[in-house]
Amino acid sequence: MISSMTGFGKSEIKRDGISVSVEAKSINSRFLEINLKLPKILQSREFEIREIIRRKVSRGKIFVAVEYEVDPAVQPPVQINFDVASFLVKSLKELKRRAKIKGEIKLEHLLGFSQIFDFNLGEDVSEDEWEIVKTAIEDAIGKLVDARNKEGLELAKDIEVRINAISRDVDKILSISSEKLKERQEKLKAKIEEIFKDVEFDKNRLEAELVMLANKLDITEECVRLKSHTKLFLDTLRSDENAVGRKLNFLLQEMLREATTINAKSEDTEIIYLVVGIKEEIEKIREQLQNVE
Repeated sequence: MISSMTGFGKSEIKRDGISVSVEAKSINSRFLEINLKLPKILQSREFEIREIIRRKVSRGKIFVAVEYEVDPAVQPPVQINFDVASFLVKSLKELKRRAKIKGEIKLEHLLGFSQIFDFNLGEDVSEDEWEIVKTAIEDAIGKLVDARNKEGLELAKDIEVRINAISRDVDKILSISSEKLKERQEKLKAKIEEIFKDVEFDKNRLEAELVMLANKLDITEECVRLKSHTKLFLDTLRSDENAVGRKLNFLLQEMLREATTINAKSEDTEIIYLVVGIKEEIEKIREQLQNVE
């Protein structure tokens, strides 16, 4: 079944003092384009994140934003280096004594020295932390894919209705063409015999010319090919293949080619009207296929 290229998925996980939020959305594109928005601590995992997405999605422009937070009650982001603080207090007291400065050494004096703070931010997540992030990403991408599949199902239903309508119109064209061709042959033969009734001519040559004319005007072959394309189109639409958008587009081009040839070879207004309808349906399907993976 076909899949749409538009969708949205979101996942949130809170575990072991870590909070991860992932949003994934996609729009249509000729190829697979992945756009990531990651916090600094996850940038070293960019390749792995891209691989997770590639395993699930074949086409479309994908936007994935990851938010990563640590609970300060579990993993304090800042710690006091008491050894440095003690050294600074001792140094300030010595400075005060030598400079003969009055007054007490207060906390605000120490806060001016960044050396007393140890920032526990880290350059990369641990393997356990990465597993939590990875689970959230896979869940968000899974929901994105589910949304794309659901929309694809609705697209497939509408496209199938239009393809069946095209197939029915081709059957009508075949029936009309068969009747009209015989009528045109008989009228043409009668007209020629009327014109040349007093003139000798080769009747075998006339019949041969009529056969050639019939072949030029006969649209049976084009109709058969068009019907064959509609069948293959439906088979592909209903198959379990992934990323069939390009194949369906190719079949649609072939259907349009046959319809154009039928239109060019036919002079019957009823057939021309039916072909116009077929082309309209093909164009509507083409628009929908722009959003098919």
